[in-house]
Parts: sequence; C-alpha cells; structure tokens
Amino acid sequence: MKKTFLSLLASTLLLLLASGCWDRLEMNELGIVLAMAIDKGKNNMLEISCQVVVPSEVASNSGKSTTTPVTLYQASAPTILEAITKMSLSSPRFNYMSHIRVLIFSEAVAQMGIGDELENLMRHPEFRPDYHVMIAHHSKAADILNILTPLENIPANNLFLSLQNSAKTWSPTITVTADVLLEKMISDGVEPVLTGVEIIGNKKEGGNKNNLTAIKPKANLIYTGMAVLRKDKLVGWMNEQESKGYNYITNNVKSTTGNLPCPHNKGKLSIAVLRSHTDVVPKVVDGKPVMLIKVKNMSSIMGDGCTTPISSQEDIKAIEKVGSEKMIILMKQAVDTAQKQYKLDIFGFGLNISRNNPKLWAQLSDHWEEEFPKLKVEYEVHVQTRRVGMLDDSILQDIKE
Repeated sequence: MKKTFLSLLASTLLLLLASGCWDRLEMNELGIVLAMAIDKGKNNMLEISCQVVVPSEVASNSGKSTTTPVTLYQASAPTILEAITKMSLSSPRFNYMSHIRVLIFSEAVAQMGIGDELENLMRHPEFRPDYHVMIAHHSKAADILNILTPLENIPANNLFLSLQNSAKTWSPTITVTADVLLEKMISDGVEPVLTGVEIIGNKKEGGNKNNLTAIKPKANLIYTGMAVLRKDKLVGWMNEQESKGYNYITNNVKSTTGNLPCPHNKGKLSIAVLRSHTDVVPKVVDGKPVMLIKVKNMSSIMGDGCTTPISSQEDIKAIEKVGSEKMIILMKQAVDTAQKQYKLDIFGFGLNISRNNPKLWAQLSDHWEEEFPKLKVEYEVHVQTRRVGMLDDSILQDIKE
C-alpha cells in the first residue's frame, strides 16, 4: 500500500514538471510564409521579404475575390532573423516558417556570399531544409515575389512546382534544396550550382491583380540559366546549352526534348529523351587523372519533319550517331566553361576521385583548383532510338503531292 502511494505521489510530481505546449500559437495568430527573398539593403543591411498567404482569400468560397491571395512583408536588419522579427511592426501575425517552399537570393547578395544566411536558417527550428534555393537574375529578389501568376494563385507554389516540373522534363534546370546546397559548399572537390529565375515583361504591372485578367500576362516568371558559385559566392552564369551539358554530366536529366537534322539533312526531327543515365569513371593515365563520362541514352522520334521517309536501320543509326555527337558537344561546352572561364569543379570530379581513389586525391586535394583546369575529360555516349512515335512515315510528302 505504501509503495502504491509513493508511486502515485511521484507520478503527480512528474506531471507538475511537464510544461505542456508552452509556446503554442493558434492558427489565427500565424502568418504562413511560403517564400522568402533576400536582397542587399542600405548600410550593409539585409532586406528580407516574406510572401505570406492571405487566409480569407485562399479559403474563400464567396465568389469573386477582391484582394490578392498573398501579401508581402518586408524589413531590413543586419541579420535574417532580426528582420523576420522586425516584421511584427507591420504584420498582425507571427511569421511561421515551416512551410517555406522557395528561397531567393539577389545577385548582389549572392556575390557577397550566402553561407551565413543559410546557416542561420538551418539553425532555426522552424525552417525545414527542403525548400528550393534559387538566384534572381536581372532583378531584385523581392520583385520575383511580387509577380502574380495565373495558374497557381499563390506565386510561391508556382515557383516551386514549375521548377520541379521543368527539372523533370527540360534539361537546363535543376532543383537544389538548402541541405544539398550546404553540403556542396562545405565539401572538397565540388562547387554548387543554382537555377536562376527572371521576370519577363513589365514587373511593375506584375504585382497588380490585372496581371491575371489578360490571356497573356503583362509579367511572368521564367527559369533561365544556372548560377555558378565558388563555395557560397556567385561568380557567373551558364547559358542554356551549357546548363544542359552540366545536367547530362551530373546525371540530372530525367527526360527532355530536342531536335536533330534528318538523314541526308532534309528536314528536322523532334527527339524526346525517355531515359538518360551517366556514369563518371575516374582513371589514371601516365600518373594523371582522367575523367571518363559514359552516357546511356534512350530516345524516341516524336516529330518527323523529314522530306524522305526514315525507312531503314541505317537511317536510325545515322540519327543515333548525330544525337551522340550533339550530346558530346553540349557536355564539352559545359566543361570548357567550367575549366577555362570559371576554373571551378562544378561537376564533382574531385569528389568522385576522392571516393574512388583516396590516395590519388590526397595528392591532388590541396591544389585541385590548379589541377582542374588541366584535367582531361573523355566522352563515351551511346544513344538508342527505340520508338518512332505513333506514325511510320512522315505525311509531309503526301501533303506536297
């Protein structure tokens, strides 16, 4: 009996120590932040912009909406977290950061370095590291969050979903989450790359609700090129062709579409890449590292604009040969830009050597920036054309007749 009483007393005392949800906030006290932009402010300040959902607009079933589905809160401070807290001067709700989908840096901030900002966000318990990181091209980062988009009424969702879709179906873009970006920043033998986002059209009109009332919006957002970083600092950009080559080398092409000349150079073929896989194999030749890039690609002919029918296996082989050559050109362009212009190993060749040949990497790691521009790269591409679409021969000849 005495033991039972003591157990009950101990349990009661333990319950008194439990604080419960001491920091609990009700939903109507929270402002759900879905996107954040970081710009360079005055006097070495950071200008932080948060795109916050307007609950009454998102949940409204009352017919025609009169306001925008999101609003933008901004504040300047020496650090991100100070600026977020400072937004309480104008926002009636606490900014809730666990649902952020995209983080956008301006070029000015990226040139100074984004490592400190990313580390601050990673330390904060509300920030989950699965948001996409990108760099605003030719505009302030805040301007990107000020553009209303037609198909997705919340612009942050539009940015998140369009980047995911394009990374799956269009080879010049890539998704990079905060945790992956930080890992590359602190790793030896690889430098980070981020997708750029740009405003097309009139950015002043893009934040007006009238931007959604026309078939062709006055302003829209588009992903354009890839930003090259040295650790956490922006050093330059790759164009669309170089970005494609980068994604082929780094095995980031899931599917994409392109064109090839017809056999005998009579017309154009539309080619859909169904699958693509790349292996990067480090070798040692005469005591020096050589990288062998092996690509296996399966494609389909989706559009036949040839004036003569593709009627033989020789024609298919000719198409596959041209496709292989074009892919090698794209990869060479990316490697040349990295080696000659930026002198940065954005492909992770050094990381690959360290994993496969630690002894060799021990000799190269201290001066990899000097060795990488001289690194020899070889290419081995095998393209298979498995399908020719839903038609056999092109109908163009019949139309002309």
